[in-house]
Amino acid sequence: MNNKLLNCLLIAITLYLAPGKTAAQPAAVFSGTKTPYHAPQQAYTPPPPGFAPVFINYTGRHGARFLTKAESDINVLELLLLAEKSNELTPAGKQVKAMTARFLTIEKDNYENITLLGREEQAGIGQRMLHNYPGVFKGRGIDIITTHKIRTQQSAAAFVRAFNRYPGKKTEHITPDSLDDILRFYDLAPAYQRYKKSAAVKRPVDSLNKDTRTIATAARISEKLFLPAFAERLKKGLSIEVNYRLVELNAVSFAESLYDLYCVQFSIPGEMKEKGYDKTSIDYTIAFEQKDLEWLAFKNGAEDFLEKGAGMDTLGIQVRVATPLLADYINSTDAVIGKTRKADAILRFTHAEAIAPFATLLGIPLASSPSTSIYQYSKYWQAETVIPLSANIQWILYSNGKEWLLKVLFNEKETSLPVATATW
Repeated sequence: MNNKLLNCLLIAITLYLAPGKTAAQPAAVFSGTKTPYHAPQQAYTPPPPGFAPVFINYTGRHGARFLTKAESDINVLELLLLAEKSNELTPAGKQVKAMTARFLTIEKDNYENITLLGREEQAGIGQRMLHNYPGVFKGRGIDIITTHKIRTQQSAAAFVRAFNRYPGKKTEHITPDSLDDILRFYDLAPAYQRYKKSAAVKRPVDSLNKDTRTIATAARISEKLFLPAFAERLKKGLSIEVNYRLVELNAVSFAESLYDLYCVQFSIPGEMKEKGYDKTSIDYTIAFEQKDLEWLAFKNGAEDFLEKGAGMDTLGIQVRVATPLLADYINSTDAVIGKTRKADAILRFTHAEAIAPFATLLGIPLASSPSTSIYQYSKYWQAETVIPLSANIQWILYSNGKEWLLKVLFNEKETSLPVATATW
């Protein structure tokens, strides 16, 4: 690493005096990593006299999306249809069956894509970047880098609409999956893949799956939707035919699948409107009590915390796996400082599996506290705060022509990094 950037990081890792006021957050909906992005209304700390923003290094998660594959939705509908055949649906069960049929009309041909809301999220971030840092974009070029997944490419396209009048060249890169060690590093790291299958992850996840609250949650959901005889059969497990193959479901796996649909419903308000559906046409809230949603969100977030976050060890492989992305940030910023690379911005579009460990590796406070007990993790880390849909990390490089300062934004909010500095 060039000493120029090292000095930059050591002298002033962030321009931050006091956090600005943020908009009141909406009521919790317990949707974890599928929580739609909420843009902060924040007054940013001005730079010292003589300093101006000159370059932006950006990495963001794709926008709000549909399901990535036909599974949870079809499994839920087929099970509800099976119960209907024997007249074992409750009135609430009949409502959920009708909702799921509507849900599938929206999901059809849209798996893996971002939704209209996802496009709005991405466009908004791009517009705010251009509005807040107009002096950065002088025409030296913008590099746009996506993974091979269509949702990151769609996110990039929505984001850069704000730059239609940009005078410079916009260069797009789609990295083949087998070579993408910067934005999909987690897929190419054998040690990390072993970690995901290890007892360090499986043991705490299994303890939550077997927790009495998981069993009770699944039972309450089943009792709301099915008559007692069918609910009892589901508790023991049964087989359903889905696309000419047998799928084994029980009360817990059904509850998890239904929770998937509950979470995704917040990403499709635009599509619901296009179909002529009102807000109650797809509202899976009726299938859950609040304590059910709280527990399912907690349980799903725990696995994310272990696999993508600080987990039990902030120096663990699940964090160190993001080192290639950090190196890319450092090297590209260093190249701009050393004038060996001309660019106004580098815009990367990736997935939650990249954003979460990168945030932890950087030492961002909201993302970097480990937990010795999986039952306590939510005191330190929340998926909806760290990796909501369209989550992002930005380095804003400032200069006065001789010196360099760096502002760090996490989901567009000023944050600090654990580096000693006299400029704060």
